[in-house]
Amino acid sequence: MVQGVSSWALDAAQKWFRDYLTQPHDAIGRTGAVCPFVEPSQRADCLRVEEWRMDDDADVDDVVALIGRMVEHFDGIAWASANKILHALVVVLPDLAGDRAHLLDEAHRITKPDLVRRGLMLGQFHAECDEPSARNPDFPVSKSPVPLFALRHVAFHDVLFLDSDPGWFAHYARRYGKRYAKGAVPEPLFAALFARACRRWGAE
Repeated sequence: MVQGVSSWALDAAQKWFRDYLTQPHDAIGRTGAVCPFVEPSQRADCLRVEEWRMDDDADVDDVVALIGRMVEHFDGIAWASANKILHALVVVLPDLAGDRAHLLDEAHRITKPDLVRRGLMLGQFHAECDEPSARNPDFPVSKSPVPLFALRHVAFHDVLFLDSDPGWFAHYARRYGKRYAKGAVPEPLFAALFARACRRWGAE
């Protein structure tokens, strides 16, 4: 693990944050930055970016284990703000570039159910990532110049990513359902997705 030391991989990630994630993009289907979390987290000094190295023979089990270490590290950080929604840990993984990047996708798929149960969201990003934008399925929003994982707490807007599975949605509904019951949802898309998932999975 490299922390607080400049490298080509960390520099590439920081440039990607500055030139892409914190900027608007015509293809994402809404106004505002591509990722609305980055700039507020940066302002609060709660965006932790580190470079971790992997062995040349690392496989998907090793990447799953790495995610476990990320969670432990995330839980132990003394964050500058008490607002958990601002807390974000980004781990840059330059050794998983090229034809090894698929390991991020496989490990993300394996670990997502447990992470969501723990109230956490993990995003995987790499040059070949085909993860689509929530509002535009034709736009692969998660392509990055260097492989990385981003870990944060489940947020209100995550209905966009958690409505398609009954277990994921049950956790989301327990956390945020009261806001929908009160009608305190200014975004019509969120309200529509929540209502549809309630009907689909029998949630109240």
